[in-house]
Amino acid sequence: MTSGLRDFVRQRKRDVRFRLLHPARYLWDVAASSPRAGVRLLLASDGREPTSEEQYHPFSAFRTLLRQDARIVSTHWMLGDVLALPARCLTSFDALGLKLSFRTGEAEAMEVVRRARAIAGKRPLIYFDGDDDLCVRYPAMLPCVNLYVKKHVFSDPHDYFKSYVGKSNLTDYVHRRFGLSFADDAHASATAAVAPDQIDKILPGWNLALDSNILALSARVRAASPPAERSVDVMFRGAVPNNWMKYLRQDIEPAMRRLGDACRVIVPTERVDKEAYYREMMRSRICVSPFGYGEICWRDVEAMLCGCVVVKPDMGHVRTVPDIFQPGITYVPIRWDYADLEEKCLDLLAHPEEQRRIAAQAFAVLESYYRERGFLGALNEILQRVGLRG
Repeated sequence: MTSGLRDFVRQRKRDVRFRLLHPARYLWDVAASSPRAGVRLLLASDGREPTSEEQYHPFSAFRTLLRQDARIVSTHWMLGDVLALPARCLTSFDALGLKLSFRTGEAEAMEVVRRARAIAGKRPLIYFDGDDDLCVRYPAMLPCVNLYVKKHVFSDPHDYFKSYVGKSNLTDYVHRRFGLSFADDAHASATAAVAPDQIDKILPGWNLALDSNILALSARVRAASPPAERSVDVMFRGAVPNNWMKYLRQDIEPAMRRLGDACRVIVPTERVDKEAYYREMMRSRICVSPFGYGEICWRDVEAMLCGCVVVKPDMGHVRTVPDIFQPGITYVPIRWDYADLEEKCLDLLAHPEEQRRIAAQAFAVLESYYRERGFLGALNEILQRVGLRG
């Protein structure tokens, strides 16, 4: 099958899912809600960024729980279909959720949000930002929405009052330390400051611990027997791409090679499939997890679920839910330049009880979040903030 045919088939499958399956599920949920669902949500997105789209996944994964225990029903439609409908066709919904690709230009994004605001009318308009980084892509959008939900936010809200070179604080860091201008990167244009009177709209909802592949891994490790032994001391499997992100990762491999003189390490020489990747994690004690386009990545949660201690550049500037980045409790922070990577890893390996304690506590935080239905709590907070729950 050619790539063009694959894209065509993928597009047709997506059309069927959004235009037939999602509405059919919604009608079933409404019919099954008695006497009426407490809150009905319409979620719209342009479908362009798969990792961002995962922010909507819990609505589907927990739809029965939401309907039965929280009297919430939702449906996910393509943005173009929502914008094409007359506003009167959407009067049965109590709130509108919106999501755009970060590749959307600011003028286009503002036009879309204004149209969505007009469709929503007096009902809440909630923007879901599934981007990898901490910043607000379009600060001018904030006055048009009731709430701006991110996967993770700055722990110090004052950091939103700053402007950054490039798309985020990470691009700004690379600019300041290595001199990159980002002037030629259309998708990393300067990020403006958030107006002080809009800061309260920014809310951490849930991070990628609720993404589809992470929930699948969580169920898998719950059902599996623990590994008989961990034969790898330190693993790092991650690309060092030839773009600005390489400056965040270029110091890892030399440090890992030096560690290889004292312990057993895995450093990538070729790409492996997901099964092999998880087997490596299951038999590793420590996983080094760098920043990418944002601070948090699947590797962090995958490693914690697989029982590894995550060693990662200091996350003290990040607030996220579930709270999996508690220094010395659920992960081990290191310097952003990896100068203390070897020291921290060797110290962990010299103290196996400490290593097992941190790994166990990280796993426990995730398990507690799943067991206590953290998504439901987050969604209830969102609805309270926009006046749809008491």
